[in-house]
Order: sequence, then structure tokens, then C-alpha cells
Amino acid sequence: MKLIVAVDSRWGIGKNGDLLLSIPDDMQYYRATTRGKVVVMGYTTLLSLPKSKPQPGRLNLVLADIEGLRVSGAVVCRSMEQLLRMIGNFEPGDVFDIGGGSMYRQLLPYCSAAHITKMRFDGGADTFIPNLDDLPEWSVSDETELKEYDGVCYSFVEYRNAQPKELPSAAQRSPAMCAYFRKKEQVTFDYIDDADFRAELTALLHAYYYPLENGFSAADVDAFLNESDTSFEQYLRNIRAIAAPEDFDALVAKYNPDSSKKTVKIRVEKEQLPAFEEAPTVENFVI
Repeated sequence: MKLIVAVDSRWGIGKNGDLLLSIPDDMQYYRATTRGKVVVMGYTTLLSLPKSKPQPGRLNLVLADIEGLRVSGAVVCRSMEQLLRMIGNFEPGDVFDIGGGSMYRQLLPYCSAAHITKMRFDGGADTFIPNLDDLPEWSVSDETELKEYDGVCYSFVEYRNAQPKELPSAAQRSPAMCAYFRKKEQVTFDYIDDADFRAELTALLHAYYYPLENGFSAADVDAFLNESDTSFEQYLRNIRAIAAPEDFDALVAKYNPDSSKKTVKIRVEKEQLPAFEEAPTVENFVI
């Protein structure tokens, strides 16, 4: 696991729940570094995101000790132990701790690397992280030249931890699964005139266009962690929480194993999904 954060000269990261300084170059660096990865955050950090929604193009893990909490598009863990077990289901280099202060402090020992934007000013912070320059196990592995924004000099510094703590390991690790959370391509598939097929197809379309639409609660996490023979990606596909194009072919094969039933080829685009659910027939979707 890695962490990514911007700090001031006292290793402060925020004040009154907000950033000390928003540097466009730093925002771009953050997006480029974490895009397509797993991002781990506390509940307060989630609420600070635009519209308090999970970040697009990333799998969002949220630590929140709130009974029954569900966050559309995100996975909620209720304890640090549960969160660490979930993190262990991914390749370590695919996971980024994005805060806030408590999350940085608790997960720091498990991080093998840190992406630090060092800002050369005192932002009057009220939230801090440990100064990596004072920790013997941490050392600088790379640093850019100084840049300047709004009178503040800054640089991007990469640190390495020589002795990271081991994360719990899963039987099968998943990819970061970012493809499921990107804008979905249109899918074309065979349609069978069967009520049960249509019900499953509708659920599959929701999983494809709206991954983790109903969220994934801490209770759901427990149910997954009790499964020892599947990856998190496959588990989510099995319960129709996410979907890939090949899942549509598998559904058709389930209902038409010998290809004896009559089929028509249709396409349901994302914006057409509500109309498809209400339409008595599929003639408007035939291609």
C-alpha cells in the first residue's frame, strides 16, 4: 500500500476540515497517480469529496463505524481489522491511502511508499501526519525540482519504507477493478423472451452501468471475507454488483444452453435503462 498527501513545512495536511492550499499541479498529480487504483479513506474524507460521493474511476474503500451504512459506489468497512483484510485482497501497489489524518497515522506502518507534495510554507494546520524525515525506516527515493504556485514553492517527493508491516493476504488477489467504474461502452447481446431471463438481465445491466449501485456494507464485507475460494472481483460479479461484457454471454448460455430458444439481438444503452425496465416488449431495442 502507498499513501499520497500534500504537507506544509510542519507536515500539516489540513485546517478546519479543508486543504491548506489547492495547487492545480498537485491535483493533477493526485488524479494521475491514483486513477484506476483502489483508494482508502475515512468517512470524513468521503464527505469532503465533491457531492460527498466516491471518486470516479477508482474502487473506493471507506472506513466508517456506522451501523448498516451503505454508500453507493463504495465498499464500507466498520473496523480497521476489517479494512486491512479487504486491502489484502488487492495488489499492494494498487492501493492508496488518501486520508484523513487518522487514516494516515494508522495505515502508515503498512505503507511501502509515500507520494508527498511538500509545500514550503506554514499553512496554520490543525491536522498533521508524522514527519517521514524523522522516521528511520523512511527515506527519500526521488524528488522533483522546486515549482511555484501563488507564491508557494513545492516539490513532489517519493519516500520508501524499508520495513513495512505485512498486510493480511487473500487466497486470490483481485485487480484494482477500475474498468468497472469507468464510463461503460454499449453492450450488444442476445435476448430470450423469458420473464426470469429478463429479470436477471435487468440486474446485470444495473451492475454493468451502475457498479456497486446499492453500495457494499460492512455486513457484505463480512459475507465476502467468509468466502475463501474466490477473488473480490469474481465475488462481486457473482452477486451482480459489477458486470463485464462477457457476463451477458454467460447469462444467455444459462437460459439457452443448447441454443434451441429463439433469440433477438438487442442493445440497451445506459440512458435507456429506465425505459427498458418499463417497456412491455423489447422491439424498440432490437438492432
